[in-house]
Amino acid sequence: MKRIVWLLSFCLCCIWAEAQEGLQIAQLFDGRYAHRKDAVEVLVKGRKLKPYQLALFRSLTLQADLAEQRFIERLVEADAARATDKESGKVGGRLYYGFFCIPGEKSPFRYIFFKNKALTSPENPEITLVYMEGEATLEELKRMFE
Repeated sequence: MKRIVWLLSFCLCCIWAEAQEGLQIAQLFDGRYAHRKDAVEVLVKGRKLKPYQLALFRSLTLQADLAEQRFIERLVEADAARATDKESGKVGGRLYYGFFCIPGEKSPFRYIFFKNKALTSPENPEITLVYMEGEATLEELKRMFE
């Protein structure tokens, strides 16, 4: 029984990792935050996302120290360099928020949303990272998140 559970867990991890294939942020969804009390990971896929024209929604919200903030920011900026459509803002020369559309191979669109609240609220060093893929356009997603 333990072998079956392990095998299923391994297969699910492989499937989830494939979704962000080729993106630097993929490594943040490898399960490293699963047991941290100051982190929340969300994974949604399937029928629940159809009304939003999405196939996959992943998010990570965590309290991050300065080193971790900079590490995550570098990964997001590396992926943002490949974006065909983007909107971002900086505070003190650092990335504060960004919406990035990156062309996908399997899905027409892949999106990254990033926000670093620590830059405006040092007492609440929260970082939010969202990855989505599907057929929704960036404008449609912006309207949904308003």
